[in-house]
Amino acid sequence: MTEPGSEQVDVLASLLDVHRLTTVVAGRIDLSPPWRVDSEATGLLSILIQAEGHSYLEDGTGAPPLVLDPGDIVVRPHGGRGASLHDGSSPMAATWRLSPPPADRKGFLGPLRVTQGTPASSLLSCLLRMGDAPRGPLLGSLPPVIHVPAAAGPGHARLRQVADMMVAESAAPGPASTRLISRLAEMLLILVFRLQADALSTRPGLRALTDPLIAPAIRLMHADPGRAWSVAGLAAACGLSRSAFTAHFTEAVGETPVSYLISWRMATAAKLLASTDSTVDRVAFEVGYRSEAAFRRAFADALQCTPREYRARQRTPVPA
Repeated sequence: MTEPGSEQVDVLASLLDVHRLTTVVAGRIDLSPPWRVDSEATGLLSILIQAEGHSYLEDGTGAPPLVLDPGDIVVRPHGGRGASLHDGSSPMAATWRLSPPPADRKGFLGPLRVTQGTPASSLLSCLLRMGDAPRGPLLGSLPPVIHVPAAAGPGHARLRQVADMMVAESAAPGPASTRLISRLAEMLLILVFRLQADALSTRPGLRALTDPLIAPAIRLMHADPGRAWSVAGLAAACGLSRSAFTAHFTEAVGETPVSYLISWRMATAAKLLASTDSTVDRVAFEVGYRSEAAFRRAFADALQCTPREYRARQRTPVPA
């Protein structure tokens, strides 16, 4: 039996809240052939919408280029190695090179607008930063490239509407346009994550949110990360034996229940350290540690710094 109130916990919302998603830069790129746009390696999450024309996306892995048609959406959740976009002629030299903003820049830089000649291809590009709390398996196991074709089925209608609004705003920006595109980018990302949580998916990670056998346990951990949860207690809440629960949880999530609980506790602790004035020992208590020393060790293992160092880094003013 689940705990009262845990059914109301929105796990995806809590993940996004902890990771403090912010748009760094967004804008429209209009190009005429021949063109090639190279982007540098970055840890920023990226969204690309093909507004008009066609593009070829190469992710640097040597795989065949991904052909983007009008209305296609591509999300690269983990950033990673640089990528190239071109019009098919693939000139040797880049027509444009996009560099990520400085790592210490936390505000919105937009709008980006690149225009070359009479455009044959138009793209909308957004870079978003997620907080540096541990992403855990639900977000960490997302594929490196998520491609949503414009021809996708009716279940993608809302995603298509948001993408269309972003494209329209980028073509004819008005007051607070950068803020509007930023909010729409976050909405689009949520809808893409929902698609990844489809119960029919075979990839471990977000699909666990729609798995009736283990979703109650995930909601319980998110509702109260400081509680002394046991694998046996979580299994009972799901109506499974301990061994069956552990096996199914590990297969669907990508790590064991204990590992997941630790990663969620560290992500929650990172948020508390960055956004509150609670003492380190109080934060440790709120995420389930009765020993500050044990909490410091677990935190350092997850984020490669002490809790106090993390708090100081998060509160260092951004240079003007």
